[in-house]
Amino acid sequence: MHIHRLVRALGLTIGLLATAAAFGQDARSFPSKPVTFIVPFPAGGGTSDILARVIGQKLSEAWGQPVVIENKPGAAGNIGAALLAKAPADGHTIMIAAAAISTAPALYKDTGFRHFESVQPVTLLGKVPFMLVVHPSLPVNNVAEFLDYARKNPNKMSLGSGGSGTIPHLGGELLQMRTGIQFAHVPYKGGIQAMTDLVGGHIQFTIDGGSHVVTQIDARKVRMLAVTTPQRLPQYPNTPTLAESGLPGFEASAWQMLFVTGGTPRPIVDKIQAEVSRILKTPEVSEILLKGGIVPSGISTMETEAFLRAEMTKWAEVVKVSGAKVD
Repeated sequence: MHIHRLVRALGLTIGLLATAAAFGQDARSFPSKPVTFIVPFPAGGGTSDILARVIGQKLSEAWGQPVVIENKPGAAGNIGAALLAKAPADGHTIMIAAAAISTAPALYKDTGFRHFESVQPVTLLGKVPFMLVVHPSLPVNNVAEFLDYARKNPNKMSLGSGGSGTIPHLGGELLQMRTGIQFAHVPYKGGIQAMTDLVGGHIQFTIDGGSHVVTQIDARKVRMLAVTTPQRLPQYPNTPTLAESGLPGFEASAWQMLFVTGGTPRPIVDKIQAEVSRILKTPEVSEILLKGGIVPSGISTMETEAFLRAEMTKWAEVVKVSGAKVD
């Protein structure tokens, strides 16, 4: 009896070692064919598209394999994520996703994929800090004055965003929840359109980030009152955070994250994470990202998973309380 148990245990051990060796071999030979890089947004200059092309080129150089960009737009990124979920779990299909992927379960009945199961995060590529910016005609110079003015002018303060259910929209909803002040939400087809109308004085403020916001701040066509990150931004050291301005713990930002198909062997995930993290730290890529308003990251897969879970929890609560819906 004991001999049979020993034989079975030995067989199991050998099987596990063989599997581990196979995974290790897979990681050493990865990638063994061209890599498909899914971008769930249109081609033509969006943050995800720019990042994919910059990182894709560097991965191709490092791995000696072509990296083919495939734009699969629709449903705030859900279409691309659903395609990733159906791809072979061998690391040869990867996807870049924006922060909207963290709000998908709260906003859509059927996303076509399941976080951490059919798609799994690899690393956080970078964050896009948000700023609270107002039209210069508003008689406010800081957050306290802004909130006081908003309280005295209920529902006359219009918040512009890149669309219902977007992170800028939910950031505004979070501000309402934290202050009890009601704002009139004006959704646009994108953040650039919202910023254009803010510059034109058609709306009073927005909570957004990226090059289209930074450009108008630097041109003094809008007034920045605060940043929504936990720390002040190096390029605007004199601008306080919302947390410093009486809203402790307030954080809202866009971000970009790398995903692979669920079930991809961990050694392959680790290899992708390590290479992408190295690329993000190079001066050339770091400079490109910073000019686009993206703060490079490249944190570990474990840290990325924890970050994504926290974001999903936070925005699910905001969607529940506000009743926010997608267009």
